[in-house]
Amino acid sequence: MKISSLILAAGSSSRLGSPKQLVEYQGEMLVSKITRVALAVTEEVLVVLGANEKLIRPELNNLLQENTSRLQIKTNPEWHKGMGNSISFGVQALAEKSDAILILLCDQPFVKQGIMQKMLQLFANQHHSIVACKYANQLGVPILFDKKYFPRLIQLDGDSGAKAILKDYRDEIISIDFPEGIYDIDTQEDINKLKTHNNA
Repeated sequence: MKISSLILAAGSSSRLGSPKQLVEYQGEMLVSKITRVALAVTEEVLVVLGANEKLIRPELNNLLQENTSRLQIKTNPEWHKGMGNSISFGVQALAEKSDAILILLCDQPFVKQGIMQKMLQLFANQHHSIVACKYANQLGVPILFDKKYFPRLIQLDGDSGAKAILKDYRDEIISIDFPEGIYDIDTQEDINKLKTHNNA
């Protein structure tokens, strides 16, 4: 079974005022950090860029050179339509060679190899087709989808992300607790909270 990672890194970070993909955490840019972790646990990785592509792509050059057969970096020309559009773009690129796709965001700094491996193990051992993370009393990314959901994912557009699909398939979801999933980067305040958490 071939599982691929789809990393969404196309947003403009309008609330932050600078690319969140390039926020540094523990000596590494967020976009390169999540890409490196994804490469460690899945066979194929696709990073979808959009806004600020010319600034972000160079940060991935080293990983690309080291993983030329497993890492793709593509720019979604319609990134401005929203996350759903970038999910659709990425799933279309990965669908033919993937049995499942793990959807990741570039701005969740606490997504580590361990949580991703646990998701893959649950997917392989349980009779569930979707593995989602649970935090703040809701389900969210990272989310792993079996290939039977690819047509639905490809239909996504606009700002509605993969969470919209979870509502329709609740009985087919298994979740894992990931309390640190609540941390993401949208504003300078979020960066300050991240620093506080790291120093705690």
